[in-house]
Amino acid sequence: MQILSFMKSIQKRWVALFFLLCWVLPFLGMLSFSIMVPPSAVNQRDSAKTAMEQETMVPSEPKADPVAPLEQEKPSQRQPVTKPALQGGQTQAPTQSSAPTPAANRQPDPIDLNLLARVIYAEARGEPLEGQVAVGAVLINRVRNANFPNDLWGVVFRKGEFCTVRDGQVWMEPNATAYRAARLAKAGWDPTNGALYFYNPSKTTSTWIWSRTVTTRIGRHVFAV
Repeated sequence: MQILSFMKSIQKRWVALFFLLCWVLPFLGMLSFSIMVPPSAVNQRDSAKTAMEQETMVPSEPKADPVAPLEQEKPSQRQPVTKPALQGGQTQAPTQSSAPTPAANRQPDPIDLNLLARVIYAEARGEPLEGQVAVGAVLINRVRNANFPNDLWGVVFRKGEFCTVRDGQVWMEPNATAYRAARLAKAGWDPTNGALYFYNPSKTTSTWIWSRTVTTRIGRHVFAV
């Protein structure tokens, strides 16, 4: 302050102006910067600075090498895919399984087991099992012969063939033995050696049947062709 007392008034003004410029100009510069720069830019700059500081503090994990799994597999471990070869170097094409025959295309069974048992029971009940099978075998032989109908119903109900059809005995209920004999005859047992006719000599009234060649006799029946 003593220095100011020795200075002239004009000099005091210049000194005051100098100090004023030294303090006011920096304040005005900072004020104008804060006004011109938007707050979002300042926030983005601060967030970017914070992110950079975090990266420098936390070490980053090493990235996995995508080539490593391929390098671990040895060429010797890879199995080549082979195809079965045919003659001429051609590969075998997959074959399709044959489709099953539809049920609609299947032929009906010409041997009706129930009807076969009925005729056996009507014609040969009381006969031994072999004799009952023999009667059933004659009926099946007729179905397979070209001179007779090709199904059992046609053979049994052919006009004038069986007296048990005329008197209705064929509709009697068969027993277990008749069904067993029917199944055995249908399975292929033929004790008659291919006979097409059978008759009881004590009951037959046809003279033509005696002219047929006899193949065997079982029980009370004679079997012939």
